[in-house]
Amino acid sequence: MQLTETVKLYPNKYQTELIKATMSEYISTVNKLVFDAVNGRSITKMTTADVKVNLPSALCNQCIRDSKSIIRKYNKALRNSDTQVKLPVLKKMCCYINNQN
Repeated sequence: MQLTETVKLYPNKYQTELIKATMSEYISTVNKLVFDAVNGRSITKMTTADVKVNLPSALCNQCIRDSKSIIRKYNKALRNSDTQVKLPVLKKMCCYINNQN
């Protein structure tokens, strides 16, 4: 039994610009949350109400989860490494669409 299906979308110009704007907002939000966490602000109990961005709540929640994951990996690399570890920064746009977001 197959639970997922891959569908190819052909968006028009307006939809393409909307997707690109959403992806860039997502990337900047995750980078901002990671930067805040490194500078001492706790993001462990953060919710979508605490993050003021122009994104749907499902994407905002995904931003919070991704930034927590990045911080965990960064802190683990700092503990296990004797060399200088650079703070990860998201740059590449990537979009996965499901029925929720």
